[in-house]
Amino acid sequence: MSIFAFALPMLFIFHDLEEIIGMRIFLDRNEEMLQRRFPKIHRLFHGTTNEGFALAVAEEFVVFAIIALLALWIDNQFVWNIWLGAFIGLTFHYVVHIGQSIVLRKYIPALATSIVCLPISIYILKQCFMMLTVDIWQMALGVVVVAVNLVCAHKMTKWRL
Repeated sequence: MSIFAFALPMLFIFHDLEEIIGMRIFLDRNEEMLQRRFPKIHRLFHGTTNEGFALAVAEEFVVFAIIALLALWIDNQFVWNIWLGAFIGLTFHYVVHIGQSIVLRKYIPALATSIVCLPISIYILKQCFMMLTVDIWQMALGVVVVAVNLVCAHKMTKWRL
């Protein structure tokens, strides 16, 4: 399992760098369309700043790095299941972005790296499921950590530094 530990923060930051670079540009160019077709999404992202979005990504990266470090240092089934749940959450994140692009019928910042990271993540998940004694509740805890952290990170996106 240790061979995959840092895949969690590495794949995350690779993916989210694309979002950092393109998010504000995408929102500026598509604000009217988002407001008209997807008002809830528009409200969620309206007021997003580059620095706030980058801060949110940095915070999420720290959480993923801590999970990876704990998995390596503590090296027990419980922590690896938390890691696995977090990795599942990250993998689902790629699927969401691909789905968003399909619904919008256009490129979104995050699509290219989602397409690259998804098969890599599926491979890693397959390997991990063969190596770990999987506990669904422990994995669910990892998914919940990622989901709660994502909600908190989204609040940071509007911060101005």
